[in-house]
Amino acid sequence: MATDTMPRTPGTRRQPPGRGTPPNRTAPPGRGMSEAPENPRDLSVRPATAPRHTRPSTRPSTRPDSAAARRIRPRQPRAPFILLLVGLLGGALISLLVISTTLAQGSYQISRLQQQDASLARQEQVLSQQVAQASSPAQIAQEAEQFGMRQNPNLRFIDLKTGKIITGKVSKADAAINVPGYSP
Repeated sequence: MATDTMPRTPGTRRQPPGRGTPPNRTAPPGRGMSEAPENPRDLSVRPATAPRHTRPSTRPSTRPDSAAARRIRPRQPRAPFILLLVGLLGGALISLLVISTTLAQGSYQISRLQQQDASLARQEQVLSQQVAQASSPAQIAQEAEQFGMRQNPNLRFIDLKTGKIITGKVSKADAAINVPGYSP
């Protein structure tokens, strides 16, 4: 596309390409302003003055021109929404505070119960040692003497098979019998 450039005189505006023609030139055919039709009712040939999207609409307006239709709906107030958000955030923070306080209290209670458990375990060990010492035969004999009891010099045994009472020493065969709690 060849364009002729003409020097411009100072003080005149430069025209963008494709927009109209300079005053001393003629428009090329098919561009710019077309001539008006001879019959003004013949609308098949329209003047191309502006692109279609910038032309005013020729359709009748469907909007009523009354003042009620032009009235803009008032904006909803934002204060209730902001108060709702602040309330929700405040409730969430209070909930977190209550949860953390409850968890801290629970951890203190757990540590206190663990210390109490360790103390009771030590006390159980001491008591089981005392029971073991008190149930030893030597300790039982010593306590029996303190109560005034004395050993029987005549030992007598009952033979469970025959039902006879045996005095004196036990035979080797009877001593070989392993009976819990019996030591000849």
